Amino acid sequence: MSEVAYPKFSDAEYQRRRRLVWDMMKQAEVEALVICGSGNTGIRVHYLSNYPAERPTYLIYPIDGEPCLLVSLFNHIQCTKAMAVVNDVQWLRRRAAEKVAETLKAKGLTESQIGLVGSDSIPYPTGTALRQLLPGVTFKELTEGYDWIRWIRSKEELDWFSRSARLTDLTVEALEKNVKPGLSEYDLSAIIHNAFLHEGGTLGIHFLSSTQMENPDRCVPWQYLTPRILRKGDVVITEITVKNWGYDAQIHRPFAVGTKPTPLYQKLFDTALECFERVAKALKPGATTEDILTAGSVIEEEGFAVYDSLLHGERAGNPELGTYGSAHVKEQFTFKENMVVVIQPNPITKDQKAGLQLGAATLVTPTGAKCLHNYPFKFPVCG
Repeated sequence: MSEVAYPKFSDAEYQRRRRLVWDMMKQAEVEALVICGSGNTGIRVHYLSNYPAERPTYLIYPIDGEPCLLVSLFNHIQCTKAMAVVNDVQWLRRRAAEKVAETLKAKGLTESQIGLVGSDSIPYPTGTALRQLLPGVTFKELTEGYDWIRWIRSKEELDWFSRSARLTDLTVEALEKNVKPGLSEYDLSAIIHNAFLHEGGTLGIHFLSSTQMENPDRCVPWQYLTPRILRKGDVVITEITVKNWGYDAQIHRPFAVGTKPTPLYQKLFDTALECFERVAKALKPGATTEDILTAGSVIEEEGFAVYDSLLHGERAGNPELGTYGSAHVKEQFTFKENMVVVIQPNPITKDQKAGLQLGAATLVTPTGAKCLHNYPFKFPVCG
């Protein structure tokens, strides 16, 4: 096959990853990993294979010998081989347990201790059948240890996050330029897509809501768009992610339509910005859940409530934190240097009719969180 220019990390970067994973495997005394991923969890497969698994995919990763990548659909094999840094790519044949067991047997791993990564992505019938097919294998849960290896980002990974941030910035730049009365929310979706497609990005999410600032009826970006037509005096609130080959930055910005923000919406924006800055200042290596909750308390101090989470890590979790008064679980978490997380304050009125979201992907550094985006924190008047 001729050379295909899918993005790949350097050999040194993949060697760094392999060393970290091998060290974890040796410490856990396992002879191989079975890594499962699909959609939001496909990044676990991608980390060692360079294949962004959107459908159920299994990576068999022995401590000795060559890995094997098992993909869901036969017609995906050729493209997968062009993308992956794993040479052995095979078809699951819609019988995942049997194919995984067959692959482990071929590698002489039927009387071994094997680590499971992504067990939350393995369907119950598949997991049960796998254990029945391999009675001599002891499976050991290693998802958390593997994830922590991934969550501490290298310089090359941060470059990929920065490209995602740039692609995502293009969407809000395009909205600022093109939002005007008479457009529908579907038109806004087209503006968002057209902003990055020519650059090779892939849409992650584009949640948005539009409502009248003087008589609002929604306080958070909605996940499904409506045919509502924008009018002068509206506000558009957004949550947008453009993916860069498994590395995702996210941005949240409001846009006023045809007139400046009302006093209420300006106060919501000012509160969100102060909250973002406080959380960013607190977000240093060693910062805990309690530090984030304390920094985010400005929202309630200003008389507002919170609907969406205040901060989240990879794939809207790991961790997902709200404020002292929000509905979110106060998951205990300690942050480490070079983690990438999204700070996304969403102050709302207590009747849940008005609100906006202001946020960005950030990098945890010794001096606080560093924003990965270049688009400024502003509330532009459009159209």
